[in-house]
Amino acid sequence: MRRSMFTCLYLELVIGLFVTVAVFLYFAEDYMRQTDLEIFLNDGSYFVDLYTEQRTKADSQFSALARNHYQKFYIFELYLLDNWDGSPPCDGCRLLDTLQAVPIYITEENVYLAVFPLPNSRHSLVFKETRDFFSPNIEWYEDSEIKFLLMLVTTMALSLALLVYVPLYRVRKRVDRLVALQKRFGEGELSVRSEIYNTSPLHEASVSFNMMAEEIESRVKQSQIFSQAIPHEIRTPLSRIQMASDLVRRKVPAEQQRLFDDIDEYIEDINELTTDVIQLSRLNALTKEYRESMRIEKSLLAFCECRTRLMSNGLGDVKTDGIRRSDVMVFESTLAKLVLDNLIKNAARYGHGRVDVTLRDFDCCWCIDVEDDGPGIPLDKRDEIFIAFARLDQSRNANSGGFGLGLAIASSAAKRLGWHLSVDDSHLGGARFSILIPNQNNGDNASPCDDEAFKKYQARIDKAFH
Repeated sequence: MRRSMFTCLYLELVIGLFVTVAVFLYFAEDYMRQTDLEIFLNDGSYFVDLYTEQRTKADSQFSALARNHYQKFYIFELYLLDNWDGSPPCDGCRLLDTLQAVPIYITEENVYLAVFPLPNSRHSLVFKETRDFFSPNIEWYEDSEIKFLLMLVTTMALSLALLVYVPLYRVRKRVDRLVALQKRFGEGELSVRSEIYNTSPLHEASVSFNMMAEEIESRVKQSQIFSQAIPHEIRTPLSRIQMASDLVRRKVPAEQQRLFDDIDEYIEDINELTTDVIQLSRLNALTKEYRESMRIEKSLLAFCECRTRLMSNGLGDVKTDGIRRSDVMVFESTLAKLVLDNLIKNAARYGHGRVDVTLRDFDCCWCIDVEDDGPGIPLDKRDEIFIAFARLDQSRNANSGGFGLGLAIASSAAKRLGWHLSVDDSHLGGARFSILIPNQNNGDNASPCDDEAFKKYQARIDKAFH
């Protein structure tokens, strides 16, 4: 299943926010650690300066430190080292940083320790915390600083997400409108045009779509005018030729009547051609609204029996596999007749006396198979036969007539109905044209009748014959 581009963008936005927060917390932790070290260094420098000033006084508050080389002040411990060689002053100490030429360590108890060289003395003063003053013994979720930091990060993330989501959502709605317009245009509404947007690249996309639509609509209208006008113009001289031929026929001997019969056949062929051209032109010009207004409710089995009886010249046989006479569907009868009539006439024309029409019921669709016992259709020609005026090898057209418009009309009408038309080999030895019709009884749960659905159910059809 294809994912929407905007769904991917939204996911990337969320991931980006999480990465941003993680990076922010990482660097924020380093920054806060550096701030703690600077505060600790300033406290230690204060005690060093105070000790340096008072160490020679009798009433010095550091007398215990001078006497015992150790003294405790509040949360700090001070002691003197003789001739310190720069090695860690305690077991498990790890050097964090050196600020102002003063090394700062962290102990196994996770407290800071700094070694200050004393001026004019062989001693060095060790300044150490007894506990982490900035980490009170409370749960993290009760710490006001952590709460503030989380609120700050959350607010920044939500604000950033909103600022990105709003314009992205507007772009998505505009793209959706463009896609909907393209779909309507593809369904035959050639007059639809897009709103011109100011932002790039939607501006270029909307302008390009409108230019394309104008050009295609103009060409289609010209083609429709041509395809409808030419047949009408041809019919007038044909009628005159027919009349002249009938008048001359009366004065010629019987042995020459065959020539006039040939003229009548040629005139009938041209009339049939012009009728097919007009029919195909009108079919391509049908709008969706008009087609929907012509929808009727009818039994599919009864419909197929009626069209087979009328179009197969008595050669047709209708069979059913799972479809009952009570199964009805809503469809445009005119278009459905064009599909089925042309397939049945094609089978009767190219077959050798047998036409089978079979209705089958599957999970997602109904299937109508029209089969003949003729020469069949080569594999490399099965896409070509649905193109207007397409002609195959001599075996299917030399003695059978036709102008290559019947299957083109059937294919165009099937597309308008939302049906899927395909061709394969028949178990009778000829061609099998299969029509897949979405099963309306399944409602919205019906699967689409596309190439994949056709291949899936065609295998079941083949299995039924063998």
